[in-house]
Amino acid sequence: MNKSVSKETGILKLCSHFGVESSEVMSFGDDFNDIEKFRVFGYSVAMLNAVQELKELADEITDTNVDDGVAKVLERFV
Repeated sequence: MNKSVSKETGILKLCSHFGVESSEVMSFGDDFNDIEKFRVFGYSVAMLNAVQELKELADEITDTNVDDGVAKVLERFV
């Protein structure tokens, strides 16, 4: 994979295309490859089963993937 490609660069490209500020993006994650997303985007949500380093960066911690953690957060905001 090209070293300039990552989750955050892909999301930033979508933000640019749709005219969305990075501060308006909610990011979910559970592992080390999500750390940069949490630093770039406006609101970060770590899964309950996430690595500790990610939980420490998160604005919020939700339930696990298996227990619909993403859905539980999105239902509050949408």
